[in-house]
Amino acid sequence: MGMTTTRYEFLVRAVDPIAHHEENLGNVSVFMRKRMQLPSGQVERVPYITGDSIRHKAREMAVYATLDAAGMLDDPQLTEGALRLLFAGGMVTPKGDASVINLDNYRELVALFPPLALFGGCVDNRPLPGQLVVDEGNLVCEETLHTAPTWVHEWLEANKVEPQTHRRLLEEVTRVRMDPTLSPEKVKLLSGDAQVSVNRRLTASGKAHDEGDTKEAEREKSTMMPRSFERIIQGSLFWCALEARTYTPIEADAFDYTVACLLNNFTVGGKLATGHGRLRFVAGNKVHFAPTAGSLEGMGAELAGKAGTLFRAHIKDHAQQIRDWFGRVAA
Repeated sequence: MGMTTTRYEFLVRAVDPIAHHEENLGNVSVFMRKRMQLPSGQVERVPYITGDSIRHKAREMAVYATLDAAGMLDDPQLTEGALRLLFAGGMVTPKGDASVINLDNYRELVALFPPLALFGGCVDNRPLPGQLVVDEGNLVCEETLHTAPTWVHEWLEANKVEPQTHRRLLEEVTRVRMDPTLSPEKVKLLSGDAQVSVNRRLTASGKAHDEGDTKEAEREKSTMMPRSFERIIQGSLFWCALEARTYTPIEADAFDYTVACLLNNFTVGGKLATGHGRLRFVAGNKVHFAPTAGSLEGMGAELAGKAGTLFRAHIKDHAQQIRDWFGRVAA
């Protein structure tokens, strides 16, 4: 089929608040921001989701989908080198490292494991680039609209969505890690010696407070810890894009299947265990690039139903070869 360049652009909605941080200032986590010049010439720092985060999530989805198609999630037998290659792209290692993937093994695996061609990876002495390009996740807000694709503007207008400033979509919240030793009921669960130690500390803390002894109060303070963090509010929209160069029908189908799996369970950022990070597909476009001109068409039908059929059949047919390869490489 020759080289084909395909780009998926899509809008996703934050089902949960998004916590994706770049640094801590004291006990406050600051949301990831990038500098952006507005049409007026003014420069703003605008919240966004890094392309690294989205790419890593897409890699994980592709790997899990492939291992599932090969029946390897029920009985995993990956070596350390294979694990690093699949989930982190591998690493350039010193000569003689036992976890090295050499160039011949890499080429063999790309033929058996098509997503590796998309994401790339490291062999023993060099990183090999992949065929996939991942855009940053851009918050849909007044400051970013001048860089949004035309179809995003059309969707917002058709659905009567009024973009807000990025400041209205960002909030700071506070959480507290409690100290169980401050609860008399929980202190009863301690051993006798431990209860004596806790009560001594609480008494010393109270005395230091009464006497204004800040040094002693600091030494005897509890482990209760308030912390704050910025997050993008629930319901906000982002537009994202993945683009790939593919050379075979298997690679093209692997790309389609990877995007479909990503959008089926799209999460980003931190605090996933406490109600953060889920994104849900809203709308999108599939763009085919050709040397002369491209064409736009709706993405939904392209990803529904048949996406992954060729890919999964290929993996199923070569499941034993894949299993054998992972069992011996870099052992």
